Amino acid sequence: KVILENKSGSRDKSRVQLKLAIEVVNIEFDAEQCSLRLNGINRKESEHIKLGQYHTIEIELHRPVELKKHHWDSVYMEVLDDARDPTKKAEIAAIVMQEGLASICLIKSSLTKVCAKIERTIPKKKEGNKSFTTATNKFFDDIYTSLKRCINFDFVKVVLIGSPGFLSEDFWQYVMDRAVKEVDTSLLKNKAKFIRTHTSYGHKRAIDEMLQSSDLAAQLADVKAADEVRALHQFYDTFSSDPDRACYGFNDVAAANEQLAIAELLISDKLYRSDNYSHRKKYIALMDSVKANHGKVFKFSSLHASGEQLNLYTGIAATLRFPLPDIAEEEEHDE
Repeated sequence: KVILENKSGSRDKSRVQLKLAIEVVNIEFDAEQCSLRLNGINRKESEHIKLGQYHTIEIELHRPVELKKHHWDSVYMEVLDDARDPTKKAEIAAIVMQEGLASICLIKSSLTKVCAKIERTIPKKKEGNKSFTTATNKFFDDIYTSLKRCINFDFVKVVLIGSPGFLSEDFWQYVMDRAVKEVDTSLLKNKAKFIRTHTSYGHKRAIDEMLQSSDLAAQLADVKAADEVRALHQFYDTFSSDPDRACYGFNDVAAANEQLAIAELLISDKLYRSDNYSHRKKYIALMDSVKANHGKVFKFSSLHASGEQLNLYTGIAATLRFPLPDIAEEEEHDE
């Protein structure tokens, strides 16, 4: 909005479309209005805004924005890739249901997306009423089909199933019976990811009830970090039984990587998300190199018990493809 004052002292307001280059100083996000405002210094001269003048802009949907940084690394690029499709790599899925109504959702920290809504009329349950059983089985069939279509087990680590009463348990029994009958290896392989729980209702808002449950919190964290926990135990076991095939500390791990020896790299988020760019850069470069050499990278959250344990080993460790007894000796020689 541009305000011009004429000789008489009156002011004329008008909207002018400008292309600005703002050096961002502060970011404000309004969750209720779902708006993002950037405050910073104008770095592009304009007849309406002086060079070096502070200005606030609001990022709007369907308006192009060009974002520039001095350094882009693979972690930043992964964040941008996730932002294009916020549920592409969602780690939590939820199925909430009541008789005749079910929703399948994918959940990330900033978004819950309804991927499928299933509705079917269910007659009242009466003794000897076969239509109730038939309708319920068709209802479960619809949910099962949608589950297979919506949930990618390569990314999803937890599937919450919630309902009032025993409906979620009945559905889970249907899922297991059908998976065994059809030899659904994908679902049977991932059955440990499913957690059933009771909810007060079967609408989408029941998801908040499940996520806020103190009984589920620890169980949810453990399942989400299951792959990382397995990798950490593998490191412990290898370090104990065959210490030449395991190492920790940046120098030893980097030396192992130079010999293409790393099978699994374990790294804490406190290292690759460090505010110190040079510090952050070397860890991200190591992660990228391990991936390029067909090794697996496991990222640990410092907020989970497994991350706390890894931090006791400097926050970085590796299980190796083959023994490297000379790593420690080389380090002692260098020192």
